[in-house]
Amino acid sequence: MKIEKISLLRRILQVFFLVLLVYGGYVFKKEYKEVKAAKTAAENSSFFPAPKAPDGSVSTTKFEKGSILWPSGDTPVLENYPPGLICRFNPNGGMFKACIVHFFSENLTWRTAVKYWLPHLTLFILLCLLLGRMWCGWWCPIGAVGDFLSWIRRKMNVPVKRFPKSFRHLLRGSSYGLLGSALSISAVIGLPNYARFQCYWFLPYCQICPARLICPLFGLIKPNLKDFSTAVSSTFTILAWLFLGIFVAAFYWGRRVWCHLCPVGLMNSWFNKGSMVELRKTAVRCNKCASCADACPMGLTKMYEADENIIYNQQGCIMCLRCIEVCPKEKCLSMRFMGKKITESKS
Repeated sequence: MKIEKISLLRRILQVFFLVLLVYGGYVFKKEYKEVKAAKTAAENSSFFPAPKAPDGSVSTTKFEKGSILWPSGDTPVLENYPPGLICRFNPNGGMFKACIVHFFSENLTWRTAVKYWLPHLTLFILLCLLLGRMWCGWWCPIGAVGDFLSWIRRKMNVPVKRFPKSFRHLLRGSSYGLLGSALSISAVIGLPNYARFQCYWFLPYCQICPARLICPLFGLIKPNLKDFSTAVSSTFTILAWLFLGIFVAAFYWGRRVWCHLCPVGLMNSWFNKGSMVELRKTAVRCNKCASCADACPMGLTKMYEADENIIYNQQGCIMCLRCIEVCPKEKCLSMRFMGKKITESKS
């Protein structure tokens, strides 16, 4: 049996990052507590200050058990927001604070001063420019969970469903709708006249995100599956179930279809073009076998269709490198980092 070295490496790294990101709160919590006092003393001079809710505003720490936004864990080890769906609801706080959508939603509601949020945003942008959407393909813990569901489908010999390009475009448009709605709601409830709605509408995307229901399970903690105390929380509860069902169905039947809908992946994708990672095609070596299109978990076909040499950094590409791995033509496809060739087809 042929050993697919790139896929094997990616799976190993996915498991490693999943353990680090989800269980980091357990592994490094002792060290975190030992430096917490010094960290607090230096907080005002820290390059990455922790944004805080102003008086009268809501934060996740103010929600009690039984609420949708009750975080099962303590504070995270690091107050940063790296690329990938890093969930605030990881058990025991997790390694990092949260995802970038959480960051924007929270600070729009809190109306945080620029000096507090700008360093975090700068770090996020620099990391995205470094690896583009490779963070989605190799680092994201929810992507790893989804790939496990796809592995189960293959073991059960369930054929993968392929969706037309128009459907993928519909999902991407819906992703913009989700992101825009979440940030708009977060900004509105930050206004003084609407602050009373924060207890219902705070972190709207987090309330329906599948990660909120999945991540606590890694710590054997039961997530809050329902809250029917108000009309708003009931709506969010039903939407959360719906999106969890879409997540499972998308990965089980259609590989990484969910990643077209994910708002975090959407924001990462804005930096694919111009990132340090490049996928290249030497068109003269291509025999139009379509192996790359068939293997692509995102269902992308531009690499196969291209009849000229291209740098293939399409926004939907998660840089999993499956296209390079399955290409039968020597030196047809390659991956470069900062201009240096890292791997190529048939290498």
